[in-house]
Amino acid sequence: MEQGLALITQNRGLERVMKRLSNRLGYGLRFSESCAGFISDLTGDEHGVVIVDAAACSQARLMDLQMVLNEASAWQVIYLPGSNKKIEIKEAMSVGVFGCLHKPVSEREVQQMIQSAMGI
Repeated sequence: MEQGLALITQNRGLERVMKRLSNRLGYGLRFSESCAGFISDLTGDEHGVVIVDAAACSQARLMDLQMVLNEASAWQVIYLPGSNKKIEIKEAMSVGVFGCLHKPVSEREVQQMIQSAMGI
């Protein structure tokens, strides 16, 4: 089973951060612009960490996030909320995300969260 990193976003700056981190950590990286696109590209023999940017979610509240959690159960999910509202973060944690990051993200924060999610 191949371990990797994935990012669901339409934010090019966040993509650049993840490219640098994936190179530094030595993991493959896949990009999707939507949660449905990520799910449709899954092959079943991969696992790892996926960061879901709320800005890329098309459905209300946490429905896209819940879909990723259900369909990609081999992946640890890190959520990047659309705001710093505690209610959104609390709801994301209650549905089973590994953790939440806050915008603007720092490369160090993202790396620490990924390493924690991968158990390294």
